[in-house]
Amino acid sequence: MLGLLVLDIVWSQIPYSTLLVFLTSLGLNIISQVATRFLVNVKESRRIAKEAKQFRKELMEAVKKGDKAKEEKLRKKEKGIREMELKSSNQRLKASMIFFIPFALIFYFISSLVGYTSIVAHSPVDIPFVGQELQLFWWYLITSFAFSSMVSKLAGTSLD
Repeated sequence: MLGLLVLDIVWSQIPYSTLLVFLTSLGLNIISQVATRFLVNVKESRRIAKEAKQFRKELMEAVKKGDKAKEEKLRKKEKGIREMELKSSNQRLKASMIFFIPFALIFYFISSLVGYTSIVAHSPVDIPFVGQELQLFWWYLITSFAFSSMVSKLAGTSLD
């Protein structure tokens, strides 16, 4: 009972613009990650990321140990590893670019409702270059970053 009262008080204190941007950011993150799940070969991307990580580990060990023969052998494979990584990251980039214009339009629509320069959230701490009063862009950016890794793990699109 007391918990519901506290929750009601907290929710009644949050401006609608803050909630609107928060929910929009969360929704766009979910849409983006679900689309990535369908448009990108996630298993292949994970395999490539794992292989590249292992390659870099072996290369660093060879450099630290001063094993010139192993380092030279690995350096020959480096171009192939980079090409695989590039191919994998291009897949993810294509998936992101498909949604860039629709997301920009949604952001434009939200900014017409809320006001691009209006304060939509207040930070309890002073954020460098931003301050404590967060305009639409900054609040969207913070909430988007806050949810992106969580949503990607839930959607199964993270590389780790």
